[in-house]
Parts: sequence; structure tokens; C-alpha cells
Amino acid sequence: MSNADPHMQIARKIRSIEAAKIELVQQVAEILRSLQAGNERDLAKTLGELIALAYFIASQTGTPLEVVEREVLQGLPRTLGRDSSDAADFEYVLRYLASKR
Repeated sequence: MSNADPHMQIARKIRSIEAAKIELVQQVAEILRSLQAGNERDLAKTLGELIALAYFIASQTGTPLEVVEREVLQGLPRTLGRDSSDAADFEYVLRYLASKR
């Protein structure tokens, strides 16, 4: 192995992360388009791609995927639990995620 190998690996990761950041913004825009159009199929597809992209970015930055998953479960109450009218949907999402563990 040459001395350039670690540098090449770092450069590859940086390029990969930069491309993923661009894709992340594009996915958010696509989610907004799907919501506006009311296209449930496209929305589900794009949300799935966004979640997969988040896991990919985590792996590229050295963040353990288990940590991301734990933060999703812990972050959900912070983001969804604000409006009491959403309580039933909030609980449904928590139960669904807990069932996948």
C-alpha cells in the first residue's frame, strides 16, 4: 500500500458525502412535490430513499447505524409530540418503530 491510499480513501469519502448532501436536498424537494401533488406512491418512495440516504451518510461519517436508530426513537417524541391533536398518530409511529426492534 502506498502512502496515498489513506488520503485517497479520505478523498473518496468526502466526495461521497458531498454527493449525498446534494441528494439529500433533492430528496427533500421531491418530498415537498409529492406532498403538494398528493401522490402517495411517490411520497412513500421518496421518504424511503431519504431514510436510506440518512443511514448511508451515517455510515460514511463513521456514525454507528444503531446510534442513528436510537436517535430516531428518542427524537420522535421531541419532534412529533408537540401538538396534542397528533397524539394518536404519534403513538402509532412509536408502536410501529418499537415493533421493528
